Amino acid sequence: MSKPAKPGPSDASGTPPGKSNSKPIIITAFVSLLIGGGAAAFLLMKPSHPAKPDETAVAAEEVHHETPSTYVQLGTFTANLIHEEGDRYLQVAIELKITKPELAEKIKAANPEILHHINMLLQSKRPSELASFDGKQKLAEQIKAQVEFVLGLRKTPPAITDPEATPDKVEHVAQAAPAEAQSSPAGMHTGKSDAGKSGIVDVLFTSFIIQ
Repeated sequence: MSKPAKPGPSDASGTPPGKSNSKPIIITAFVSLLIGGGAAAFLLMKPSHPAKPDETAVAAEEVHHETPSTYVQLGTFTANLIHEEGDRYLQVAIELKITKPELAEKIKAANPEILHHINMLLQSKRPSELASFDGKQKLAEQIKAQVEFVLGLRKTPPAITDPEATPDKVEHVAQAAPAEAQSSPAGMHTGKSDAGKSGIVDVLFTSFIIQ
């Protein structure tokens, strides 16, 4: 009587002879491919240098935060000038450019006193003093100083030209005055002696007529 045939040898995993473990190998290769592809994509997407802020955007933001200017009308002034070769008078319209909005109410409240100081200043001028660009610039600086003094933005009262002063005396006083009181050559018909730190940036002559 013959004995039953013994089963053939098999691998440890129980895989029948003639078949390989191809499935685990395929899965491992697929996972490795995914990991490698993800790492490559990450390296490609990562910027090579740290991002720098957009200079244009930064400049636009700085402009956005600048304090807007406000214009305050002081009115139109008519003043008799000091007699030189005949009776002459000045007619001038004045506005103030300010960067501190709260000054508008202060200027309105002190308007009578401001007008008084400006009228006194205008009547102390000679036609020849106001004929040149420098003369108008100096007048703008002096008006600015008068307004600042009335509003309490400066302690020292600004001097008004002596109506009886001769041209030589006026020039001597101007040379002896502090540097901050001298007129600035920049800007037309404007006053910028202290770069607007007081909040009053410019004195604008919207009309200037000598007759």
